[in-house]
Amino acid sequence: MRYVFLNALPLNALQINKPTKLVVTPVESKVLKQLVPEMKPRVSYIRHPGTIQLLNKLFGLDLKQSSELYRYQKGDVLYIITLKKPIRGQEINSVTEDDLLIYQVEVFQQ
Repeated sequence: MRYVFLNALPLNALQINKPTKLVVTPVESKVLKQLVPEMKPRVSYIRHPGTIQLLNKLFGLDLKQSSELYRYQKGDVLYIITLKKPIRGQEINSVTEDDLLIYQVEVFQQ
């Protein structure tokens, strides 16, 4: 099992070829803070430096910026970190905890 941090949910990365159920759960920041110590190994596929810095600071993570493409591995637990109000085509340099939406996604294939 891996804990994977993404900024979006790329369905093509799940390689779905049979019925698949996604369980999407909104996660509050304070809950994520409690879960982080148990989350190992952790992998990041987030390329935005401001988001990575904020996640590391808020949650005591050690995530690295990455522009690699994510590919689902059976058992991955996904954490989608996205902005409440994204601005298309612009890099946002200052991100705060209040700007974030956090979702946990679990994948169940039949």
